[in-house]
Amino acid sequence: MIDSPASSTSALQTRLTTTFPQTASLLREDLQSLAADPSIPLPGQSPSEPSQASAYFEAFFHSLPKTQSLYSSHASLLRANEEKAARNLALQPDLEALRAETQALFDRAKALEAEWATKEAQLNELQKRFSPSALHFGLMQSASKLNDKSEALANAFVEGLEYPLDDSGTAVNALLDEQAFVKRYKELRKTYHKRRLVADRWAGGQVH
Repeated sequence: MIDSPASSTSALQTRLTTTFPQTASLLREDLQSLAADPSIPLPGQSPSEPSQASAYFEAFFHSLPKTQSLYSSHASLLRANEEKAARNLALQPDLEALRAETQALFDRAKALEAEWATKEAQLNELQKRFSPSALHFGLMQSASKLNDKSEALANAFVEGLEYPLDDSGTAVNALLDEQAFVKRYKELRKTYHKRRLVADRWAGGQVH
């Protein structure tokens, strides 16, 4: 049995309306307009002018729920982006201030880092002065100076030469009497022997 054109059209419309329920109420001419190629202008129509079929198709396309849902989602995304942009603009002054503060702190840290190299060198130099070897050397030098000073005092007394009346460094020179000589000589030698004893024990590992 051969289907009639009417039954074929009815079957086509049934399949079409099942997929696109919005076409159920359209006339045959409307369906033909939708099926027409909108890129082909009608006779006497300029190619740059939108065709009636194109306008009809666009109107129908925009009436579809899925299309409207897509437009609604797109509009929601645009609004969300605009709100985010507004929030970002509101935060911009605080961010700029924070950036400037961070840059200032970074510059300060770099300056301190450069300064630390100099301070570290100075600290190392100071530590050398108080290292065990430096302290031992200083103790030996001090003992040696005391020995030299006591010998100079003894020579001045024996030879009757003038000698500073005290160890302040600003005292005047004068002849020493026996009592003053003995007192100063004993003090110098006592201090010398104490320091030399400590230095010798230090060198022997007996001082910690």
